[in-house]
Amino acid sequence: MKLSIEQMASLESEILKQVRARPGISRIALSRELQIAPSTAGSYVGRLLTEGFLAESETADYEAGRPPTALRLNPDGGQFIGVDFEARKVMAMAVDFSDRPLKHSHRDIQKSDSAVEVVQKIEQAIEEVLPENRGRLLAIGVGVPGLVDPINGLALDYKYIRQWQNVPLASPLARRFGVPVYLENTIRSMALAELWFGLGRGVRDWVCVGIRSGLGAGIVAGGQLQRGADYRAGEVGRWRTVLPKRLGVRHFLAPGATASQPVELQEIASARAILAALEHGRRAGEKSVLPPPGEPLVFADVVRAAQLRDKLTVQVIEVTAEMLGWAVAQLALALNPSLVIFAGPLTLLGDTLLLPLREHAQKLLEMGGAGTPTIVNSTMGEFSGALGAAALAVHEWKPAR
Repeated sequence: MKLSIEQMASLESEILKQVRARPGISRIALSRELQIAPSTAGSYVGRLLTEGFLAESETADYEAGRPPTALRLNPDGGQFIGVDFEARKVMAMAVDFSDRPLKHSHRDIQKSDSAVEVVQKIEQAIEEVLPENRGRLLAIGVGVPGLVDPINGLALDYKYIRQWQNVPLASPLARRFGVPVYLENTIRSMALAELWFGLGRGVRDWVCVGIRSGLGAGIVAGGQLQRGADYRAGEVGRWRTVLPKRLGVRHFLAPGATASQPVELQEIASARAILAALEHGRRAGEKSVLPPPGEPLVFADVVRAAQLRDKLTVQVIEVTAEMLGWAVAQLALALNPSLVIFAGPLTLLGDTLLLPLREHAQKLLEMGGAGTPTIVNSTMGEFSGALGAAALAVHEWKPAR
């Protein structure tokens, strides 16, 4: 049966995915994995070799006769770019055809920036990591904060960027850079990075909790990233909860609010919420090693103060830890993951956050007769979302025919 152009492109894409997952695979093994005739596999592999997407080498061990060849990705086959952004910054990363990072860039986002200005900064960040020969760029992946419609290429809503509603993103970027553009929620991009390169590799059921200006969860079940019926899976930052009874709680309260009023989880358990609570504390005259009121407060100051066991900082972090422990317990009861990975700037707090978080999650889960998943911090760094977005582009892209 003759395949359509789309079917042929899809088959070549599957061949590349198999080689990406199993470097050194042979044509025979490919035909078995894809359940196609060896001659068919050989024909498509031949085209991918000619196009420069694959390379081959003789295997070391073979018997008399023609030596078998091992297939691998050709790093020079082209480049992909991943972009990740949230309310504070845009990050972009270029990778070669074998997923090796080449260069990265970032642009700061100001509170006053509108959606139009943020899109311009995304374009500028992409420009900074483009290959010298722009014809080598194959596709772009973008991790988008908040709600996203990847089918229509729209960023639907994100309350921490001004005027960020129903923003066309994929089509304008595709027109400007002349390649396909794929969108994904930014937390799911972080989960993709963990799935393909990080602590989630080889794990079947786990959750990545990404915390920056907001909070969300990338859910992996059966080894597959879950997106939900309307691409809204993992919006745990919007869970509403009551603040715990701790000393540091008063610093999270809005004027006139009480601790008994439910609030969104991300208004307590996010980098932005921690900075706002500490700003409230230092303006209230609390003793602290933090910079004095009037001086800029950045998350590096929080990390330093936590390392020095600053009383105000530790009190605020303990509130966040308890709420994140509660969130882990809810996720564990609902999804039964074996692993929960935390990603984002809060991981820089190390055990100051992680130990009380684990303790509270375990306490709640034991009360419900459930086991506690392994809870760890990501080791991938701040460009994990950009790397995940690049990997999204790699896996969605198909060779042109």
